Amino acid sequence: MTSYQDPTQAGMRPHLRMLSQAQLQQLHEAALHILERTGVLVHLPAAVELLDGAGAWVEGHNRVRIPGHVVESALQCLPHRIQIYDRNGEPAMALEGLNSHYGPGPTIQYVQDVYTAERRPTDKADIQRAAILCDYLPHIDFVMTMGMTGGVNPASQGLIPEVTDRYDWTAMLSHTTKPIIFSAWSRRGVADIIEMAAVVRGNEAELQRRPFMILFSQPISPLVHDEEPLRMLLLCAEKKLPLVYSSAPLMGGTAPNSIAGSMAQSMAEWLSGMTIAQLAQKGAPMIFGAGYGPMDMRNGTSPYNGPEYYLNKLIAKELANFYGIPDWSYGGVTDAKCLDTQAATEASLSLMLATQVGSNLIHDLGYMEMGMTASLELIVLANEMIDSFQRYFRPLQIDIDTLALDLIDRIGPAGNFLSEDHTVDHIKDLWMPNLIDRTDFNTWQANGSLPLEKKLNERVIWILENHTPEPLKAGVLEAINGVIERAERKYRK
Repeated sequence: MTSYQDPTQAGMRPHLRMLSQAQLQQLHEAALHILERTGVLVHLPAAVELLDGAGAWVEGHNRVRIPGHVVESALQCLPHRIQIYDRNGEPAMALEGLNSHYGPGPTIQYVQDVYTAERRPTDKADIQRAAILCDYLPHIDFVMTMGMTGGVNPASQGLIPEVTDRYDWTAMLSHTTKPIIFSAWSRRGVADIIEMAAVVRGNEAELQRRPFMILFSQPISPLVHDEEPLRMLLLCAEKKLPLVYSSAPLMGGTAPNSIAGSMAQSMAEWLSGMTIAQLAQKGAPMIFGAGYGPMDMRNGTSPYNGPEYYLNKLIAKELANFYGIPDWSYGGVTDAKCLDTQAATEASLSLMLATQVGSNLIHDLGYMEMGMTASLELIVLANEMIDSFQRYFRPLQIDIDTLALDLIDRIGPAGNFLSEDHTVDHIKDLWMPNLIDRTDFNTWQANGSLPLEKKLNERVIWILENHTPEPLKAGVLEAINGVIERAERKYRK
């Protein structure tokens, strides 16, 4: 976990900001205007009934226009801080302020194999490998799948597609003690995963008190809440379990081709989902996610990098601060197809900017090819960068010891500080890389002339072959497998 001090307090950390309070208020009012004037499609009758009962205007069966006062009342119910625990019940992530936490991404279709370098469909073993890697790396705070059980066509392997969310969850749970952010295909899948998580924690009440998992779900842009995501949202609200409900419209595709317009629409999508959750259960813990970036009109792709993407995420964090709630962002991602100069540049820049704005959950570490391909080596590179950020973003201490005025006076002009106790005492204050090379050319050559990508690959393989995560307690895996077998029987009928 990386905790960075609030820049409004003494000992400021580097912190990037862009909008004034007046501009943030303007965006908020624009989102309320969209909800009142245009409204949203809500494809779950139970959610429509909640909004109707709160004073929203319902047209037909599912077109709902929501008055601003209903949304603002719901905002008042949101928790400002969400504490996430690890599998063993120990505090792991405090989602508040400028605390930044890092992890990989979900449901990715392909992986760059660490042994063959081939791009191939993911499978359950890839989810396990990603979990083992993240479990080992000290600066990775949470785990997501980085793959899909059965790849893009689980039925061809004799697997039940509707149950792959339970397979994915179990693959992560069995190979890390760190918090898990998961996605699911249906409310039934989330219910089964909650049941499995309650087995780990002991019971559902303890799971609610010390959650170690967060559901990731999304509305559909523009301005649609589909039935199954709403069922999942309402279930999490009922159980008071944390939920990321992140809107990510594509500028010029599913949102206006302007940052302000797409952000206002994205906020409207999130705010309306949040309102439904709070109407169902006041105080339901939700994490703010809004904004994405533009479509590349030359080829119709949706890349992850570029100034508009970074600005959208900067603004989204400022809006989260405006509302006083945790946020969801991304970093450590690249649109490159292999681990090359483009990959390192984009991953470093996106990760640095997400940290500099103080986003709370920074996910998708290791994403390549616009979220299509997983790179475990890129996760290891991100871990190295996050390690350096802990030094860069640490508030500067200025006191008698660090100013060292007496020492400077004693050494005087033309002296040196190499053998001084003060130098030794502060060696650990300075960041030293593990993989980044700082040797001279001859030393580098004598050590094998290894490029960084080769060292990253070797480190991944070493971790996978040498690290054994803490196993689940006796009987837990058997109980979890029982839930999965029950789900398989349901879907075979």
